[in-house]
Amino acid sequence: MKTFITGGSGYLGQRLAWRLAESGEYVHVLIRNKNAAVHLEHPNIKIFYGDILKIKSIKEALGDCQYIFHVAALARVWSKNPEDFYTVNVEGTKNLIQVAKETKIQKFILTSSTGTIGPSLKKPNDENTPRWSSFNNDYEISKYLAEKELLKAVLDGFPGLIVSPSRIFGPGLDSPSSGINRLIAGYLKNKVAIMPTTHHALGNYGFIDDIVEGHIKAREKGEIGQKYILGGENKSLGELFQTIKNLSPQRGLMLKFPVWPLKYWSWLELYMGNNFGRSPKITPDFVKRINEDAVFSSGKAIKDLGYKITPFEEAIQTTIQFLINKRAS
Repeated sequence: MKTFITGGSGYLGQRLAWRLAESGEYVHVLIRNKNAAVHLEHPNIKIFYGDILKIKSIKEALGDCQYIFHVAALARVWSKNPEDFYTVNVEGTKNLIQVAKETKIQKFILTSSTGTIGPSLKKPNDENTPRWSSFNNDYEISKYLAEKELLKAVLDGFPGLIVSPSRIFGPGLDSPSSGINRLIAGYLKNKVAIMPTTHHALGNYGFIDDIVEGHIKAREKGEIGQKYILGGENKSLGELFQTIKNLSPQRGLMLKFPVWPLKYWSWLELYMGNNFGRSPKITPDFVKRINEDAVFSSGKAIKDLGYKITPFEEAIQTTIQFLINKRAS
């Protein structure tokens, strides 16, 4: 069995590539940065250098693979050129679908995001929850459009489906998409964390190893044209912060901070980013989402795929230990 993974040098993609390779599968990965190859050194992983924006690169990397995990994306909330989100996330997906149609691909799994579904109201969002609010950023819009491209292809007989991870955390490479890891690492280093006073907003936190397994189960059991939320437990920001504090080996401080200064800071950061190219540490979109519930149910994936969720405290403990070992190495 051969599997092609885009985004194999990223936080989720690299973890997925290793999991498949360790199980005995042959894996093709397409990466742009040659320095990232060091994280993919495995006898069952074959590295191709190129770009999902180039048809030739995709064809060379895909070869005779039977399955595609399209994990690659511009996964952040800001870019100096917003069009980058649409170029990478939408046009890149269209390119992959085009090449896959020319081969005998058995299944195409698109990694999307619960961000396309949006914030929740009185009950957990699921795969059929209609979006009731406007999109928060270009990343969410571009991932939504990428989903639409896949579903359009499915109507013509393309063997595609979608998996939508929630807020990912856990052992793995440093990445802009692993904000929870950065929060924990900062607390371990500084013994201080800043918690917004509006810390009752709920979010869904998915452990990376669960999400990797969810991808594999989606390939095995997922139904063509369907979407599956791959998440974890729903917790408030306060519960997240308190769990990190309780499980850390050394006690630190959790300082509560009102949201309104964050708004002014975020606009300043955005101004500096747009005018001087410095990536903002915080954005107005992030501040907005602090006050929104983002509760999700993985019930469909649990029922149809056999998806399993690691208990929240166990997952946080594993992440803390990983980050401690990483600092010591």
